[in-house]
Amino acid sequence: MLNKIRLFVLFVAFALFLSACGGASKQGGESGAGGESGGGGSGAKKEITFWTISLSPTFDDYINGVIKAFEDQHPDVKVVWQDVPFDAVEQKTLTAAASGKLADVINLNTDYLKKLAALGALANMDELAGDVKDQYFEGVWSAGELKGVSYAIPWYLSNSVILYNKELLQKAGFDHPPKTEDEAWEMSKVIKEKTGAYGMTIGDIHLYLPLNGVKLVSDDYTKAAFNTPEALEIFKKYKERYDAGLAPEELLLGQGKPQEWYAQEKIAFWGTGPQLFRQVKDLSPQVYEKSDATGALVGKSGKVHVAIMNIAVSEKSKYKKEAAEFAKFITNAENQLAFCKLTAILPSVKKAAEDPFFTQGKDSKDPAEKGRYLAAKQLEYSENMFPPVENISQINKTINEEFRKVLLQGKDPAKALADAEAEVNKLLAEKK
Repeated sequence: MLNKIRLFVLFVAFALFLSACGGASKQGGESGAGGESGGGGSGAKKEITFWTISLSPTFDDYINGVIKAFEDQHPDVKVVWQDVPFDAVEQKTLTAAASGKLADVINLNTDYLKKLAALGALANMDELAGDVKDQYFEGVWSAGELKGVSYAIPWYLSNSVILYNKELLQKAGFDHPPKTEDEAWEMSKVIKEKTGAYGMTIGDIHLYLPLNGVKLVSDDYTKAAFNTPEALEIFKKYKERYDAGLAPEELLLGQGKPQEWYAQEKIAFWGTGPQLFRQVKDLSPQVYEKSDATGALVGKSGKVHVAIMNIAVSEKSKYKKEAAEFAKFITNAENQLAFCKLTAILPSVKKAAEDPFFTQGKDSKDPAEKGRYLAAKQLEYSENMFPPVENISQINKTINEEFRKVLLQGKDPAKALADAEAEVNKLLAEKK
């Protein structure tokens, strides 16, 4: 069981951050929205279907337990659960939506959620679950919105904190970790000069822009909004850092793994979910021992990005009220906290995040435990920084490709932003 949970931790990291795939098995039948069970007639139960993403078989006991508890409280409702492999989710949900056979209750990441909402396949959760909205972190709830309407209740989450090497920082003359990106890069310069190790690394830019006050799309979601003087300055600044040798090319090109570089003391900082910190411990217990955790680096927005798995209800569900009640039930504080204790995820409900399970790590000497506390604390100012447009993945890819051309090919930053803007405008026009 422990090995399965460890594998799920890796799945969460990839599914929430990188949209990679995981395995799953099938529960129940193939039925779509709303059915009758129990042989029909006035005593027949209202049957709702529930699709999850790659939770079986590892969490069969947990999910089945939640379903049983809900059915005990709602004896007129039967919940039929089916788990879907991650790499089959998009095709299955889009096909089901087109044919009117979408499950009554669906587990979706934010990208797929927006695609289905744009198709009119999901129910308005402001109407069905507005009574519980205040129980969830504000920035997390907003991730389920598309053009001002909420189409989901947030379920489990993941955000990033920083693992840092105290010894490398001390050798460079620092007795504290950085709090902002600018401070981290200033420290990186000194760390490189005095230790030979890198401090920060360079990856994608699409999150850095909104975290620093640069919107990706306009407020009406019709055109690109990132070709600004502020974005130009950011592109130029990163080019200067890269040309100055402050970030390794291998990690930018994906030719190395940051956890391995950190374990080899080639980099001083690693920003990731705290559930992955123990990879460093496995690779090098000695380096892990000299490490500590600190909060995510905060940009001009004052926000931290959070990745979210959501629960939505089908617009064509025969039993919307019952489906919404189940959605609220599985995402309530008690059930989320129980889920968090089984694997390394964060809750979307404020009450669950206030539990000692998270708060007791505040003064922990173990980086992973302290990281869990910090990650939960950050939920107060965490937000899904992606705009509520259905083709956000393509938009992010376009921006990142042009950014890499600036770094690796010497493309003029202004030209790169203009080309990205033109391509994103085309993408947005396709969806009007």
